[in-house]
Amino acid sequence: MKLSNLRIGCDKFPESTALSSEVFIDANIFLYHIMRRPKFFPPCHEFFTAIESGAYNGFTSTLVLNEVLHKLILAEATNTYGLRSEHDAASILKLDPAKIRGLSQVWKAYSDIKEYPIIICSCDEAVLDMAIDLSNKYGLLISDATHLAVIKSEGISNIATNDTDFQRLNEIDVYKP
Repeated sequence: MKLSNLRIGCDKFPESTALSSEVFIDANIFLYHIMRRPKFFPPCHEFFTAIESGAYNGFTSTLVLNEVLHKLILAEATNTYGLRSEHDAASILKLDPAKIRGLSQVWKAYSDIKEYPIIICSCDEAVLDMAIDLSNKYGLLISDATHLAVIKSEGISNIATNDTDFQRLNEIDVYKP
C-alpha cells in the first residue's frame, strides 16, 4: 500500500525548496496523515504523494518511528477498548500487556511506512552525543535535538514538522503543514 493512501498531509514546500531535496519527516507529519487529522491531512497527503513521485527524498529516524508507534498504540487502544483517554490506555496496557496483542492497525501502519520510499536513519551513540551538544546549544528537548543530530549527520537541510521549536534554528528550513 502506498503511504499516501494511508493519509499523511502537508502543504507544498516553499518554492525555494529544490526538487529532489532531502527532507527529514518528523513524527507529527506521519501522525496527521495516518490519523487523518482534518486540518493537516490534505497538505501532508500532498507531501507524501510528492515523495512517492520523487519530488523529494524522504528521511526519518528510528526515534521518530518509535514516537509514531507509541502514539498509534495509545490511540488504537483507546478506540479498541472504549477508553476515555490515551492516558487511560497507557495505564490499562501496563496493567494488562496482553491487550497489546489485540491491536492491529498500528502494526499495519508500521509495515506500510517500512515499504514507503523513505530512508530510515538509526540513532547511534555518535548521534546521541551530537544531540546532547545541540540540546545545550539551542535549548531543545532531547528528542528534538536527536532529530536535528540525525538531520546534520545526514547532510539534510529541510524538515517537515509542525514543531515550532525548529523554526528558531537558522541552519534548517522548516516546512509546516
